[in-house]
Amino acid sequence: MTKLYSDLANVYYEMYQSLFDYEKEFALYDGLLQKYGCRSVLEVGCGNGKLAPLLLKAGYDYSGLDLYDEMLEIARRDNPGVLFMQGDMRDLRFDQEFDAIIIPGRSFCYMTTNDDVMNSLRSIHHALKKDGILVFDNFRAEAIFADFSGEMEHQALYQTRKYIRTSTKTPNLKTGWTWNWQAIYRIEEEGKETKVVRDESVLRAFTEDELRLFLSLNHFTVLEILEDNTAFTTVARK
Repeated sequence: MTKLYSDLANVYYEMYQSLFDYEKEFALYDGLLQKYGCRSVLEVGCGNGKLAPLLLKAGYDYSGLDLYDEMLEIARRDNPGVLFMQGDMRDLRFDQEFDAIIIPGRSFCYMTTNDDVMNSLRSIHHALKKDGILVFDNFRAEAIFADFSGEMEHQALYQTRKYIRTSTKTPNLKTGWTWNWQAIYRIEEEGKETKVVRDESVLRAFTEDELRLFLSLNHFTVLEILEDNTAFTTVARK
């Protein structure tokens, strides 16, 4: 099980400030939410809450949900007064229903078994209003499984700290288009000993046809699919 969102939550927060383009991500979701007339939005896998102020400023009735308390602590610290809840996308329980549920950052790729996928989509269906919209992005299986060679490196700066992440991936195919991702984080800061942290996780990619079938089985209609290199974003209606 990955430590990236628990033990390494602060590493994620600091490193992804420069690795992830939150403004670009917001623009994508804002355009789709406006297109389909959505106002109440639940962000599943909200992490440290970087999208929250952008969505709130745009006038959405926003709530955030994440599995990890460590990420939610950061989200609440940076966004006082915003509703952030701890929960699992496989078992959403709310008194209200939402116009839209968004799952950014390819968080759905941690649903590695068919039961995970089915339970999540069923749960999301229950949490949406009639004709509600689901928007989520996933890794494309054809792209991920085309090449498992080599080592990837990403660097990021945050204040006085430099982060260097090297990672490798290997196929396992145990429960679908799944693979193992191994990452080593080096944290360098002048005057301090370099810290090295290792993390491992299992992720799942999808083909478009496969994901369409999962959605159909859970009473969703695919409205559009947006391509993005190794990933794709799916918009589906309840």
